[in-house]
Order: sequence, then structure tokens, then C-alpha cells
Amino acid sequence: MELFIIIALLAIGWLLVYLEIFFIPGITVFGILGGAMMIAGYYYSFSNYGNSGGWMTIGISVVFMIASLVIGFKSGLWNKLSLKESLEGSRMNEWEAGSVKAGDIGISVSKIALSGTARFNDVNYEVNSEGEFINPNTEIEIVRIENRKIIVQTKK
Repeated sequence: MELFIIIALLAIGWLLVYLEIFFIPGITVFGILGGAMMIAGYYYSFSNYGNSGGWMTIGISVVFMIASLVIGFKSGLWNKLSLKESLEGSRMNEWEAGSVKAGDIGISVSKIALSGTARFNDVNYEVNSEGEFINPNTEIEIVRIENRKIIVQTKK
């Protein structure tokens, strides 16, 4: 029975750590709980089987962990989860100098709650307000442009 408890603690603990490594990045409850379960399994092994049994348990589990990590990385599991495409040219405010300027009149496309989208000369731009909330389809005016940041307000 003790052997079953040790194997269960180590297997469930390693499964939680493995999930943490491959599926849930960062240090979360799964990694901490898995590590605690593995430590409990090692402790239980040392207390029931002495030093030789405890060290044998650690050795076998380390070999198993290394083998499962190698298989996990070489199987392409990591590649299936990773992002391979980039979004080139997807930044909002990449426009030619002079295409918009202070004083231009446009219309808000989305709600501008400090930032949002507006259309000037049939082109959408990411814009920022000076603190006011602007509803969609409201006529707006460019107040100024600072470092490719368009500052707008409702047209008065």
C-alpha cells in the first residue's frame, strides 16, 4: 500500500508540473501543488523505505522526468502550441507624414474612452481623447499629433 501511495503522489505531482511546463505557463497552483506532492512522495518514501529506498525513488523519478521532458520537447508538442505567424503591418498608426493634421474633421468609428478608432479621409486611425468619452458616429476634430499619437475632441 505504501508503494502505491508513493507512486500516486509522484505521478500526480509530476503530471501537474508537466501541465505547468507545457500548457499553463508561469508559476501557478498546478506547479506549486505538483511540487508539493512530489516532495511528499519523496518524504513518504524515505520514511517507509529508509535512505536506500528514498534515494532509489528519487533516482527513478528524475530519470522518468528527464525522459518525459525530452519526449515532450522532441514530439513537437511545443511547436503545436507556439505561435508561428506574425502580424506584419498590423499596427494602427503607420501612416505617411502629412496624411492627417491638426484641424482635420472625422468621425468616431468606435467608442473613444480615452482611446479608440476614428476615420479621417476614409482611413481608420487609432486616436486618443483628452479625457472625454466620445460615442461612435460622433463628429470629431484632431487637436494635435504627438509622436504619431492623434489627440481628438468632439467638434465644436
